[in-house]
Amino acid sequence: QCVYSIELNQPDSKEIKPGQPLSLSCKVSGYSLSSCSYCTNWIRQASGGLEWIGRVCCSGGTDYSEKLKNKFSISRDTSSSTVTITAEDTAVYYYCLYFILKTLMVIHNVVISLTFLVIFPPSGVHCVELTQTDSVVLSPGQVLTLSCKLSGYSVSDSSYCTGFIRQPAGKALEWVGEICSDGSTYYNDKLKSRFSVTRDSSSNTVTLQGQNMQTEDTSVYYCARDSQ
Repeated sequence: QCVYSIELNQPDSKEIKPGQPLSLSCKVSGYSLSSCSYCTNWIRQASGGLEWIGRVCCSGGTDYSEKLKNKFSISRDTSSSTVTITAEDTAVYYYCLYFILKTLMVIHNVVISLTFLVIFPPSGVHCVELTQTDSVVLSPGQVLTLSCKLSGYSVSDSSYCTGFIRQPAGKALEWVGEICSDGSTYYNDKLKSRFSVTRDSSSNTVTLQGQNMQTEDTSVYYCARDSQ
């Protein structure tokens, strides 16, 4: 696995009245919407945290979250390399790529809190739970340790990798790293010298450790599941 150079251009924020439809488009550069290596997804962030909405794949086929499928429609235009979501719901929306969420993150700005994000596999939405440690406050130069206990799947399950994503206040999501079922690890090239992801199969826990934490590392850290 590696980090690809791609660009995603989204429209400005929108304000709509209750009941009005919402349409957001994202122009893709650096990969083709017809490439069967990827599916292109939308996730949103409301007050309850991040939530997967749905995706469109190379064939034009779509999949949606069971509880949201009647409210959202995702389409694509291969001629303009654009993916569009039409909705009747209000939240903060983020565009992401299935399988390669790690490629979308841009490094930004020590640690405030940890929550969770589930990246859903092609077969649909699975019921999983990721229980995280409490928020921590560090001084510059200290070591960060965040653990995420999994329920609903195993760290040794060959279908998944588990890792961490972070988000500074008001900034974009950034992939940090992940560990897969065989114990192999993958990291953001900009962060790999300071961060490591390990697992404990006996407690079904995945842990992120960061060395020499600085003020620019202040973020919400998300525990995330990805498919292999």
